[in-house]
Amino acid sequence: MTKSEAIKKIERSIAEGAQLITPKGKTYEEHLAEVSRALFEHVIDPIPVTVTSACFPEYDFEKYKSSKVIAIAHMDNSWLLTLESENEFALGFGESPENIMMHGFSSSDAVGEWCA
Repeated sequence: MTKSEAIKKIERSIAEGAQLITPKGKTYEEHLAEVSRALFEHVIDPIPVTVTSACFPEYDFEKYKSSKVIAIAHMDNSWLLTLESENEFALGFGESPENIMMHGFSSSDAVGEWCA
């Protein structure tokens, strides 16, 4: 996967709709534009990662543990993960791409996962 393919994957996800809680004083559209812009600012050249644990392993951890997982955005210790072969995204945490903890949940909503 290339950086431009990662951006297109995120754009498709946004076009399908994002589940966001809109802060008081903003419209959904304004908030979506803000968080989308922040996400795109942190898109990286995709790199393979190893998901080693999850806060809630009973949900999607096994799927991510046994699949090819790619990080496509990175900010501090947060990583936006995607499955190479699916339209799925999850939020991961960690200092190293070889040791990522995920929440345990995933969805087709890139922005929603990034903001989780």
